Amino acid sequence: MEHSSKLTSSEIGVLWNAYMQNTMTECILNHFQKINEDKILEPILKNGLSTISFIINGVRQLLLTENIPIPYGFSEDDYNADAPRIYSDLFTLRYIKYMSAIGTANCAASLELSARVDVRQFFTKGLELLTSLFNAASDLLLQKGAYIRSPVIPIPEKNEYVKEESFLSGVLGRHRPVTSVELSHISKALETNSIGRTFILGFAQVARSSEVKNYMERGKEIAKKHEDVFREILLNDDIPLPSTWDSTIAPSVIPPFSDKLMMFHVNILNATSIANYGASTAGSLRKDLGLTYSRLMSEVLNYADDGTKMMIKNKWLEQPPQAPDRVALRS
Repeated sequence: MEHSSKLTSSEIGVLWNAYMQNTMTECILNHFQKINEDKILEPILKNGLSTISFIINGVRQLLLTENIPIPYGFSEDDYNADAPRIYSDLFTLRYIKYMSAIGTANCAASLELSARVDVRQFFTKGLELLTSLFNAASDLLLQKGAYIRSPVIPIPEKNEYVKEESFLSGVLGRHRPVTSVELSHISKALETNSIGRTFILGFAQVARSSEVKNYMERGKEIAKKHEDVFREILLNDDIPLPSTWDSTIAPSVIPPFSDKLMMFHVNILNATSIANYGASTAGSLRKDLGLTYSRLMSEVLNYADDGTKMMIKNKWLEQPPQAPDRVALRS
């Protein structure tokens, strides 16, 4: 017997998130394509927009099949097609690499939460397309000599087991050098904060609302502070610092995106940072590193909470589908 099950709450949730994030990214990539001057980058931009279009249309079809309202998301009303550039073409390439990495992680997580065959097939295809986009962006960065690699450490001569509890290190005093696993998390944190800081710097420059400008300025300072924390960890272990992900910001003050879209994007950056810090805490055996991640995560959580309140106040926060309020129904 064939059984056509309804979408579960998890499936509706991951589809809703995919629609919101990809309609936002479509606006940004449309702007990047409009101002792009690098002919080598053009195929990757087209690939990115094609991938995003597949995801948006796929989500829309799955929701329509179940008579579930399509989210408002983001549209042409949220970006100005005539706005001049703020970011460089090289930053566009780095942005595509970064966002496609987030997309592959989201698709993998969504696949795990999906039961229906058609939903799993959809996220499997999305994962395939986003992985291809990530690899294409990475290849071009390598070709341009602009791929920022994590620090290199000497190759160990042999494998060893941990012999003493001092390997965990304390909160104070001398610490053992970071392991390659811990170093990978630190490098990821540096990349996330550097890209986020550059993006937010542009947002602060073009935001229409003074409230949004101030929020972006605060985010820029937080990202800079976090970068300094991670650089100091590397310097204390005499590990060479990686090159910066910084990009030139053009002097334009004409906003290519709506304040609503920019606030939503910062919300995604905050969520990504919090998730990364959580994974980094779990992957770091040095106690001082775990405490550092917890402290920085708390700061991002407070910043994200203030941003969410601002979005609610301005009616920019779209509500996801939710379970019935049984208490309200009984009253």
